[in-house]
Amino acid sequence: MKMVFFLLLAFACSMAAESKVISFSTIFLDSAGKFYFTYPITMPSQAALLELQRNFIKQRFGENSSSKEPAAALSLYKEQNKEIEILKDQVSFPLPGIIQFITYYYEYSEGNAHGENGSEVGIYALADGKKIELKSLFTKGSEKDITQMIIKEFLKMQNLQSLSDYSYTQKESDFAPVSAMVSELGLDFVYPTYKLAPHSAGEQMIFLSWSSLKPYLNKQSVIYQKLKF
Repeated sequence: MKMVFFLLLAFACSMAAESKVISFSTIFLDSAGKFYFTYPITMPSQAALLELQRNFIKQRFGENSSSKEPAAALSLYKEQNKEIEILKDQVSFPLPGIIQFITYYYEYSEGNAHGENGSEVGIYALADGKKIELKSLFTKGSEKDITQMIIKEFLKMQNLQSLSDYSYTQKESDFAPVSAMVSELGLDFVYPTYKLAPHSAGEQMIFLSWSSLKPYLNKQSVIYQKLKF
């Protein structure tokens, strides 16, 4: 019989001139801690809490599970995805008023020679619990310039002069930003296994500082308002 354990965690984050506290509950589906899901249970705003709860469940389990209770969503997800070997997550507060939720999985499909890691990053505003889309951080029409910056940094990491020298992919479109982790210093653009490099290299992360991205940042975005230049 599967057992569900609950663990309460409290995180303090600075919002404006005062400190706000948000509490989380972590559901463990197994005693080994290989399958768990963290979700918010208390916030100053009930409306923001409900929105953030829905978004956490949606990010981890998909749109069809957004109305389910966390324990039921976790159990159903594990039952329907038997190839999943590990399911875990991480919550952080990279900037004041911003919550970052990173979900990880490790799957080992039958017939495959090796398992595969995967992750998804969600960035949310604590004020209303809404998701902050990556594209909203940048000005319209800036994607091409940002992609070129990412490629330049990637080539620097690989000690190469151009994509034509790289043996895995030469497609510039593969470097278009889709997912990124936020920090006080900048953005780590995240690319899944096989997107930019072979399986042995795993997921790829390419960092660009806020100062280098500044010309392309949307000054009206929630993130921009939290930055200090």
